[in-house]
Amino acid sequence: MVSVSPRLRDSLDWEDPENIDPRLSWGFRSLTLSSAGHSYEDLEYADDERPFSASADPGSARLADGDSFRLAVLKPGTGSATIDIDLIFESSKSPKREYRCLSYCWQATALEYQRRTSGFEALSRVQSLESSVSSIASSTNGTGDVAILVDGYRFTVTTNLLRALRSLRKRNNKVLIWVDQICINQEDHVERGHQVSIMKDIFRQASQVIVYLGELPGSEKLVEYAKKSRRGGVEGVKTALKRILPPRQLKDAIQRMLDLPWFGRVWVISEVCLAPLVRISFGPETHMSWENLLGLVRDIPVPPSQGFAKSLDLLGNTRQRIAIITQMMTQQKDDAAHADISQLLVLAKSSNATDHRDKIYSFYGMTLLTTTPDYTRSVPGLFIEVICEYVNSIEALYANWKDLSDPSRTLQLMSILYSAGSLHQHYELPSWVPDWTSSWHLAPLWACTTANLNAVPTRNDWAATNRSDFRAGGDRRDNLEITAQVTSSPRLRLSAIVLDNIVATSDTTPASTPAPLPGTRGNVPVSPITRSLVANGTIRYGRTFFDTQKGFTGLATPGIKSGDVVVILLGGDVPVVLRPLKGGAKAAKLYRLLCECFVESHAVMYGDVARSEWTRAQDVVLV
Repeated sequence: MVSVSPRLRDSLDWEDPENIDPRLSWGFRSLTLSSAGHSYEDLEYADDERPFSASADPGSARLADGDSFRLAVLKPGTGSATIDIDLIFESSKSPKREYRCLSYCWQATALEYQRRTSGFEALSRVQSLESSVSSIASSTNGTGDVAILVDGYRFTVTTNLLRALRSLRKRNNKVLIWVDQICINQEDHVERGHQVSIMKDIFRQASQVIVYLGELPGSEKLVEYAKKSRRGGVEGVKTALKRILPPRQLKDAIQRMLDLPWFGRVWVISEVCLAPLVRISFGPETHMSWENLLGLVRDIPVPPSQGFAKSLDLLGNTRQRIAIITQMMTQQKDDAAHADISQLLVLAKSSNATDHRDKIYSFYGMTLLTTTPDYTRSVPGLFIEVICEYVNSIEALYANWKDLSDPSRTLQLMSILYSAGSLHQHYELPSWVPDWTSSWHLAPLWACTTANLNAVPTRNDWAATNRSDFRAGGDRRDNLEITAQVTSSPRLRLSAIVLDNIVATSDTTPASTPAPLPGTRGNVPVSPITRSLVANGTIRYGRTFFDTQKGFTGLATPGIKSGDVVVILLGGDVPVVLRPLKGGAKAAKLYRLLCECFVESHAVMYGDVARSEWTRAQDVVLV
């Protein structure tokens, strides 16, 4: 006799944890075939073919596999009445029903999460700052703090999802909607991996994707402004717009919207990019199109900031994310796979993810990389595999794409190194492999943080349009070669000019460039441009000053020390700091990559040194 769980009460007013079947304490928790100490032998088996509770085969649980996925049938209702859902199966390849997908943020608001997470101990160092909120939520059962009914059973969901479902529910008609929290067994790693692998089809076959941003005071006026502003710039329209939201209030409203948690979630990228149509919603009657959102962000100028501003000066800031996502949406509509690794790194490292593997898997189906979603594998192993596959396969990946130039190819490869470094890693990884969970926290030297909302770059060439003005490595193209195919610790060989050794570091701004030390060559001339950058609060913020043996001054990530070396990567845009590994003569060229850096020298930063001294380039091996 197969034991099944007895039906729980449908009333959500009754909640006694001691009497809730522990096998159903959260969501799709497994229906075991063992009574596990409970007396269910007197209950007869009911042949229930619902996707949630059982399958047509009485001896097994029904999983969403093959091309199938679950759809939520949201029953009619109004107000605070209990959300009641039935689950059905549908084909991701050829669905018979029209449905929509929901894109939302599991947590509700930053304020609610600040309250929820207060008093908890700090997470381990393998968790990035952005991921910690979601991780704490998961550890405190944040995936379910309110209850709905799914196939007649009590099912816990987040408060924000409850609000979204209430805003979607109709008074008299059913709504077919795909919701990850409900339609995927989040605790079954095999099913999660499989459903991620068909996510591209699920979203492409949907009639539209509804982006639920959450409740926002004053959203009605913001949506009204966004829709009317698309009508043109005639004087009458401008006057009407000012009556809706005066300029100062408009800027504040836009910033409050961009601060909503949805914009920082990693999964929303693919959910929006794969959608045939996107509708942005703040509630039942307050919604606008993606084009309306784009117009708000593009047409309202951002006031200049004095010094470092996180909302503008970090890679992957919200405006830049919107610009990148918009470009990716265009590519997906053209059925063009995306492969700009610099874009993916910018987005992933600025995103939140409860499971760090989703920093990779959320892009599955949108790129030419073939990593299969597997939620049982180690996170470091996944990061290493993806980067090794990219470095080894870039020629094949771009074989049919004539519009990718050699400089763009080199830039994309270099973006891997500039996104990596031991000083920017939480996991134990080879120093040249980016840690996708380590968020951007310094204004970049190798790339720009502007949004580029006015023009959509050609596909897979975004990096060229957001490239910095520096050309430290000159015009010579370099090849990156993985020399040790060891799964856990591969090594990377590349060509570099060893510029100088660091002899001192300081957190204090130097008064002037130090004079050359006795027996060394004189300083490379300093231009007003580079001098102003050292004094620039945005570039200086969070960085350490260093002096070198030959008299150079520069900026780098805190953690560098005397004995580290500054090198110029051939083809790279900015120098990097390496740490030599101790050992014999054979190990003399082994280094750990630490970080990118700035050297206060026009000749260094704009390629004069690389062009005149490229014959001094030597092979270095990064471990």
